[in-house]
Amino acid sequence: MSDACVLDTYPWLHLIEDTGVIPRRAQRLIAGGITLHVPAMCLWEVAMLIERDRVTIADPRMSAERWMRAALAAPCEVAPLTPRIAACSAELGREGFHGDPADRMVYATARVMDLPLITADEKIHAYETGLPRRTRRLAVWD
Repeated sequence: MSDACVLDTYPWLHLIEDTGVIPRRAQRLIAGGITLHVPAMCLWEVAMLIERDRVTIADPRMSAERWMRAALAAPCEVAPLTPRIAACSAELGREGFHGDPADRMVYATARVMDLPLITADEKIHAYETGLPRRTRRLAVWD
């Protein structure tokens, strides 16, 4: 088992807000004090979701910045956008990955870090279903 994993935006929100939405397999991966890497792109996504009232956070008076600062306490940490991750995200299009830039950045972060990706994103799971048989699958949810 890996000592770290990458969290997509919604699993990060569900984990911090303790909604009970994260399935058992993903919970088992998260359990045990591992480092949870949150791609830098997820910070932007959360800020946009809060700004547009698309998610409900426990304390509605809390700003997006304050929520993120609190949500990035151990064991969560920001996985920065690096030149390698940016290049990998651009190259995913040649492999048939869909065009959403945020999803590309999140997936590229997991690929470059060679870590499991906790995501419920159906398009990401569909992409992995189409990969050659011996290719390592990163996405975990159910």
